[in-house]
Amino acid sequence: MKILHTSDIHIKEHKDDSWKALELLLEIGAKENINFFVISGDLFDKKVSFTKLYPDLRPLLNSVEYEFIVIPGNHDETAFDTDAFLGENVKIIRDLMEPLEYEGLRFFGFPFKNITSGEVRHSLRKIKELSAEDKINVFLFHGELLDHSFSGSDFGDEEINYMGVRLSFFDNLNLQYVLAGHFHTNFQVYELASGGYFVYPGSPLSLTKKEVGKRSINLFKVGNAPKQYIVDTPYYQRIDLTFYPGNEKEIMLGVEEKMKNYPPEAKILLSLTGYTEEKEEEINKKIKEFEKRFENLEIENRIRGIKQLTEDNLFKTFEAKLEKLKHPREQGIKKLFIKCMLESEE
Repeated sequence: MKILHTSDIHIKEHKDDSWKALELLLEIGAKENINFFVISGDLFDKKVSFTKLYPDLRPLLNSVEYEFIVIPGNHDETAFDTDAFLGENVKIIRDLMEPLEYEGLRFFGFPFKNITSGEVRHSLRKIKELSAEDKINVFLFHGELLDHSFSGSDFGDEEINYMGVRLSFFDNLNLQYVLAGHFHTNFQVYELASGGYFVYPGSPLSLTKKEVGKRSINLFKVGNAPKQYIVDTPYYQRIDLTFYPGNEKEIMLGVEEKMKNYPPEAKILLSLTGYTEEKEEEINKKIKEFEKRFENLEIENRIRGIKQLTEDNLFKTFEAKLEKLKHPREQGIKKLFIKCMLESEE
């Protein structure tokens, strides 16, 4: 049996990027002959999105032969309280104590609740008596793993401290897989002390500029370790470059070459810092013209004129001492010193 595991799709509108990403994942599921498509929370961005979109989503989800298993996340926590029907092959786990039974598999789900870490641990203990000794036990979860030192950007624009758990909470629960959601940035796997795996697949598309790099899902054979599967969905890629006096043309040519190597789904965030010998007005004009040539390019321009650096007291002191030395490579040494000053600012 094969499982495709994802989370944090955050559909807002019909045919938006998130919707199209889901369509691509459905195609991957069919191509890979999966048996279960697991969504560990935040399929929808808000309850209103669910109410508006589920009539269109139902035929899409029921156009494939495999089963969907979904839990509510913090964004669509209340969306599934209604009687809205997503189709025969879509199962929504609304109660931790009511697992889904399949041949050889038992799926538990912990729908998102705004509760403390202690309350989460207390609830988890209850499933020990329900985990089957003769089956693979799979647990769906949407929240924060406290063992890992996350930053706020790891969750996109989400708040942290949601349903905090530790890996030790799953000890002796006979769970082979904890398929988690809420962490957006990238694919993460942790081994449980008592056997099994805790997996964050990351969001399957970049939802904010904090989520950079090609996106992925978790696609694995039951009984094997989780496996990262790269997908061709929209993603942000960040490039940070520093201008030094005299290298402006070289840098922009380098960016142009890099742009040719990125696929159309990549959205490039180019951050330019440093100093230029050209007038700021002129270099800004050139950069704006360059940006217009690429639909998938966004430039953050923080380049300044070199005079702001050469008027610095440190540079003036160095320049005066260098002139006294009458070194034959005076200009090259000046440029090297400027480069060192720039790097000290980073």
